[in-house]
Amino acid sequence: MARPAKKGLDYFPLDVDFWSDYKIMDLLDEYGPMGLCIYEAMLCQVYKNGYYLEIPLDKLASQIIRLIGNRWIKKKDLVLQVMQFCAEIGLFDQALLRQSVITSVGIQQRYSEVTARNKVNKTKYWLLDPCDVQAAVQDTPSDRISAAKPPVSVTETPVSASEMPQRKENERKENERKENKKKETESVFHIEIPCRNGGFGVDETFYTELTHTYPDMDVMESLKHLVTYLQSNPEKQRFLNAAAGMVKWWVQGDNDHKKYRRPKGFQPAYDIAEYESTSVLDEEDPWGDCDWLFEELAEGNETEPENDSG
Repeated sequence: MARPAKKGLDYFPLDVDFWSDYKIMDLLDEYGPMGLCIYEAMLCQVYKNGYYLEIPLDKLASQIIRLIGNRWIKKKDLVLQVMQFCAEIGLFDQALLRQSVITSVGIQQRYSEVTARNKVNKTKYWLLDPCDVQAAVQDTPSDRISAAKPPVSVTETPVSASEMPQRKENERKENERKENKKKETESVFHIEIPCRNGGFGVDETFYTELTHTYPDMDVMESLKHLVTYLQSNPEKQRFLNAAAGMVKWWVQGDNDHKKYRRPKGFQPAYDIAEYESTSVLDEEDPWGDCDWLFEELAEGNETEPENDSG
């Protein structure tokens, strides 16, 4: 059974510019520090109950005297006068005060900030409209710990012990999923073609161009065989400035020899599962007839620079 939502607060925020508020200045001018002390004591009684306090005013005055001490306040008349003055200057709602209800727009706005996620019924004597409540919630700081928003609100039902492990497990799985997706993307769209002076990266743009040019063949399988062939035959490697042309010649040759054909009606798209489950070593001689390509390249227009330091 869910724990009922707590109405009262164990704390309430006090702005650092509290003493600069014109209403507070008026209260100090009229009743001095004692008037301010009475007002703060009333605020504590209100927030202890929730966002309003419904009580006979003379009874509340007696409670305030007991809190502050009759050494400083001799008669209830002073407390009642401060109450009425606070309503006149807008610190309390004057109409509700006549009904022996202590609350105000400011009290309810601060209460909304503290109990933003608390399922408290806020209908009785409620002065704010839903837009004001939403604005109060949005204005609550989220990037720092504030007096109005501690790490765990005392008015909220804490996360149960059984929910915490599940939440951590979900976060761990989500992080793993993102990391695996990142690795898949890197492995798919950045294939290194061995060259004499470095490695030529087949990025997403180049790969897409090849798949569009040869939609009936598995371009990825062709590139994998090229990498394996060049690793086993380093003397066949080209220089970086001729690598792009070599890749195109290689893929074109595989296409002309009708290698790595796609099923009829295949829609060109890359799926990592297609090639991770296979290996070039599964074939008896994956590069047995590849020398013809390099003979054609030697006869073609692509030449290696004489002074390349690779």
